[in-house]
Amino acid sequence: MAVRNIAVTDTLETFRTEFNALCLSDFGDIADLSGSISATTLVGAMNETISIATSTAGFTIRDSSSTTQLIGGGDTLSILGTSNEIEAVVSATDTVTIGLPNAVTVTTSLQSPTLTTGNLVLANGSITDTSGSISFGNENLTTTGTLNAGAITGTSITGSGATHTLGTIEISGNTIRSTDSTTMIINDNLTVNNALVAGVTTINPSGANNITSSTGFTLFGSSIVLDTAKTLIFEGSTADDFETSLTVIDPTADRTISLPNNTGTVITTGSTDAVTESMMANDAIGSNELKTVVTLQILNSSGTPLKTLFGAGA
Repeated sequence: MAVRNIAVTDTLETFRTEFNALCLSDFGDIADLSGSISATTLVGAMNETISIATSTAGFTIRDSSSTTQLIGGGDTLSILGTSNEIEAVVSATDTVTIGLPNAVTVTTSLQSPTLTTGNLVLANGSITDTSGSISFGNENLTTTGTLNAGAITGTSITGSGATHTLGTIEISGNTIRSTDSTTMIINDNLTVNNALVAGVTTINPSGANNITSSTGFTLFGSSIVLDTAKTLIFEGSTADDFETSLTVIDPTADRTISLPNNTGTVITTGSTDAVTESMMANDAIGSNELKTVVTLQILNSSGTPLKTLFGAGA
């Protein structure tokens, strides 16, 4: 279609002729317009045609900001993903699949009420796993807050600072104490490889002296009972291969041996020349202490006993 131009020097007749030709030849006769078009103007007819073409051979896309774009017949709609964020795949027939890649990268933040990956569930400040356990592998776990746990198991637990608390047990340096009591209870056996110091008493299974006291003596607040066939052994003043053992003959009843309230030496059946005259003074040995007692009486002339002497007849 050629461009029609009216020069300023042309006559009115020329203008009339060109104008009629424009309407008849270029625009066309309105009577020839399809009956499906109801518009009576060129612009209206074009808009109505676009609407018909869109509804039959095209469509309009719109985003969350209400921005629209008309996609007509012959146009191409491109759906582009972003590396490590979203993937778009076109497949037959007339299918576009939009999904996430195996590795997703979020440059700012990801918000979700609940996030599930495998058996792991993150929801509202909690991390749980349907398997019943969560493993961090060989990675360090650091927190500046408080760690609350029903049970903590590990080869070592290390924290920063001088004082650490597990429940009501406080560990500060090499000191362990209870924060709510003056007594710590250990329900299982306790093995100490080196010396155990309790007050003034030191128990050292591997030492030369197993039980010692800084006071120089050990005070027992209850009776001491030795198990069967056990012996008290005294080293003496010299640490050598000779000791004195104190033992008892198997008793057939409860027996009591009382030591006298004085200072001296204990005499045994193996003692020789150990009994002196001073030991027998003041009736220290009576007839009851002699075995197979024999009696010698000294009588006066009238037969009255003046002195009775006792001796061991055996």
